[in-house]
Parts: sequence; structure tokens; C-alpha cells
Amino acid sequence: MRSIRRFATVLGAGTLVLGTLTLSVAATSVTASAVSKFKACVVTDTGGINDGSFNQSAYDGLKDAAKADSNISYTYLSSSASTDYAPNINQFISEKCGIIVTVGFLMDTATKNAANAHPNQKFAIVDDAPAVNKGTHVAALQYETDQAGFLGGILAAGSSKTGVVATYGGENFSAVTLYENGFVAGVRYYDKTYNKKVAVLGWKPPKVACNLNKCAGTGTFVNSFTDQTAGKTDTTAFFAEHADIVFPVAGSVGLGSVAAAKLAGAGHSIIWVDSNGCIQEKVDCPYFLGTVAKGVEPSVKAAVLSAAKGTFKSGSYIGTLKNNGTALEYGGIKVSSKLKGEIAKAKAGIIAGRISVNPNNYPAVS
Repeated sequence: MRSIRRFATVLGAGTLVLGTLTLSVAATSVTASAVSKFKACVVTDTGGINDGSFNQSAYDGLKDAAKADSNISYTYLSSSASTDYAPNINQFISEKCGIIVTVGFLMDTATKNAANAHPNQKFAIVDDAPAVNKGTHVAALQYETDQAGFLGGILAAGSSKTGVVATYGGENFSAVTLYENGFVAGVRYYDKTYNKKVAVLGWKPPKVACNLNKCAGTGTFVNSFTDQTAGKTDTTAFFAEHADIVFPVAGSVGLGSVAAAKLAGAGHSIIWVDSNGCIQEKVDCPYFLGTVAKGVEPSVKAAVLSAAKGTFKSGSYIGTLKNNGTALEYGGIKVSSKLKGEIAKAKAGIIAGRISVNPNNYPAVS
């Protein structure tokens, strides 16, 4: 399956639809001598620029834009704590960045405040839609990851030898839990459709349907996107409860899960999140059953290119299975053609609206 990092080849010469608006991504090469460089800037969340997840993907989106348009330069500032968000954003405003990309739901308030104070500054934010004052300067990039998470749940359920799989999150907010909710739904769907009994540890869905802004179930959270030791500890505990596949939704914390899988030995694997694990963490590819990915890189690229061209507009981009804004990608562990076919069938059903990604529509294994 084509990597979500390569979706830019699909979008590169066309357009990226942001709700009712369109960001043009056609590139025009401009020499630095003819016009001053357009500066694209990204402020990372605490996971850092090399988290192998959404921070790194956002920065890669800037790099991709610069490859498409030679007039674009790019840079970043990393946040070590939430107290760094506002100062980093303000630093880039003072540097007159053409667009500032902020990464993650946790940056909602800092992004909103900066956008309201600077209505002429263009922003794009990943995984959030801040309630800014009326204007045309903020693009909200969000992804219905429960759709791809559903496919990841089928992959886990169809691959498990123990009949137990697990998931955990970095923090309990919708950009994380939507993944998990879809994952649980996929496992339950697989059980019902193929008469299996695979249990899921680590996430209990809410009774009401989840959406991009609210998915308030209960589960296991490490309360970090950097603490790999915590990820290793929780994954080891899941393995002790007979889980053989774990889906960490916690950025680089998931590397702790990989470490636990290595120690646990054959038959234990990880489903990665956000960006293709076999690309971002090549050495660990043999431990990845797959990746539940979202198209951060191509959507950020499109936003930057539109800002550089002067065609930027505010609005919401919603990534789905249909528009390749989220996807399931296979890893280094072989998956049978039969299971791949079952996943492809479910994907088509979700896109057509025949299959629900709400876990409450399927019975749970006790």
C-alpha cells in the first residue's frame, strides 16, 4: 500500500480541499534573486521535531513545500513544555514568517490567542480547529482517524494469535482517542463479521458516538508524548495480560512499546501511528504490523504552498479514507492476502457509508 508520505504525489499537481475552500498546491518556481524568500515556520509540540510522528510529519510538509517552490525557506522551534508554545509563536511572528504551523490540540489556546491578536498572520494548525475571531488567516487541519483506526483494528484482530490486543494513548483528548475508538470498533466488527472473539485492552469507548472534537471514553494514558519508559511499562503490562499486538497512540512514546516487543520476543508486535513506521523508524520495521496514518505531511505542504502563492484562505480540511487524509499502511510483518482483502472490503464499505466506525454498533467481547 502506498505510504501516506507519498500522498503528496497525488496532491502535488492538484488541489487540497479544505471544507468549502480550496488550497492550490500548484508550484511556481521563483528565484531568490527575483523576490525575497517566503518563510514557513513550524512550532512543534513537546514530542520534538524527530518524534517519528506528527511533529516530524508537519516539518516534512514544510520541506516538501520548499522542494516544490524554491522561493520557500523553512525553519522550526521545538517546545519543551506547554509554556513554550506562546513564546515560540511570538518569536516567529517577530521574524515575519509567511505562515506559522502549530502542531497539536494542546496548542489550541496559544494558537487562538496569537491569531486573534495578529489577524494578518497566516496560521495552520494540525489536529485542531481553534475558535478564532472572524478572519481569513487560520487553516484547521483535522483527520477522521477513527476510519483508518477501524482498519487497524481489523488488522490486529485478524493477526492476533492470543485473542487479546491493546491500545493506549499519550493524553486523553479527541485527537488521540478518536484513533483508539476506531481501533476498538474495527476489532468488534471483525469479531462479529468473522465469528471471532478478540478482546481489546486499554480503551473503553463512550456510549455516545465520537467526533473530531469529542471522544471522551476511558482507558490507559501515559500523560506524555515523550516518556518512552512509560510506554514500555504499559506495553509490558499488556503483554502480561496476553495481548500480542499493541497500538500506542502517543508519538515517540511508542518506541517504548517497540522496546517491550523486542524483549517479549517472537509473536509480539506494534501497530504504529501517524506516519509510516517503516519509513520514520526503519530499524524497527520488523516489529511493525502496520501504521494507522494521517496525512499531516501533504496537508501542511498544501497550506504552505497556498500561503506562498497568495491563495491561502481559512477553513477546515478533514482528512478521510476517501481523500487519503488517513490510511492503513502495512509494515514489516507479513499480512495474509486474505486479511488484506477483508481490510480492503471494509475500507470500501466505510467510504460508501455502509460500515459504521462507531464501536457501539458492534458487541464487545467480555
